[in-house]
Amino acid sequence: MKLTLGSVLRAVIATVLGGLGLGGNAFAYPPAPHHVIYGMVRTQFGDPINVFPCDIYLATPTGVQLRSSVLDGLEPGVNYRLEVPMDSGTAADLYQPTALKPFYQYRIRVKIGDVTYLPIEMTGNFSQIGQPGEKTRINLTLGVDSDGDGLPDAWEQALIDIYGGTLAGIRPGDDTDGDGISNLDEYLAGTYAFDPADGFRLTLISTTPEASRLEFLAIRGRTYSIQASTDLKQWKPVDFRVVTAESTGPARSNYLATDVRLLQVEVPAAAGSGTNRYFKALVQ
Repeated sequence: MKLTLGSVLRAVIATVLGGLGLGGNAFAYPPAPHHVIYGMVRTQFGDPINVFPCDIYLATPTGVQLRSSVLDGLEPGVNYRLEVPMDSGTAADLYQPTALKPFYQYRIRVKIGDVTYLPIEMTGNFSQIGQPGEKTRINLTLGVDSDGDGLPDAWEQALIDIYGGTLAGIRPGDDTDGDGISNLDEYLAGTYAFDPADGFRLTLISTTPEASRLEFLAIRGRTYSIQASTDLKQWKPVDFRVVTAESTGPARSNYLATDVRLLQVEVPAAAGSGTNRYFKALVQ
């Protein structure tokens, strides 16, 4: 039998995989690890999608279509992940680090049952698109946005029913109820921009040399994390414990709300920092 260089290389690769116990089930990344697009699909009222089946499709003008499903509780603040192989055909120059490009004309669609939606908003950091093995977060908002400002018409109409006006008059950067929180931030946090007492606030309840206790309104479907700083310039994530009437839970890095309630959390004091710290909560 005549051996070619290609057959020898295949034999060597097969031997190595066999030694690793992978056999024929090994998964290769030609030519590099997949790029992952992930994020949160929200309804027109800002709530995470909880209707299933719900599928995400990435399509290109060349006819390539990739699919993934929305999954409840996939990871904190995330309900879909879409793997894009570098040789998937999303661009003509396959096997190049730029096979998936930030400005390539791909389209993301969301299909719920038999109905297909084009997201009215795709927000995220697109600078990493095209990098093998990297991730890009792209949040998708469904609904109708006739004035193109990023706030769905249904959510804006709820404000109009209270305050009057027009869709164009409800702007993302405005603070309609005067509580210091912009309309867009209220939409994302799940609070109401027509109730000054309902906005998201992080309140310091108590502090001791051992820990600080904080309180905020948790909204179902949102994921919360806490960051701390000693100078209001450098912030870093910190673990916290959920406090209930019965006990204080284990340390965690985030909290996925399953209902709507005032939530108290306890942040242990960092070694050497005492209680001289500032806190902020992030909502996804």
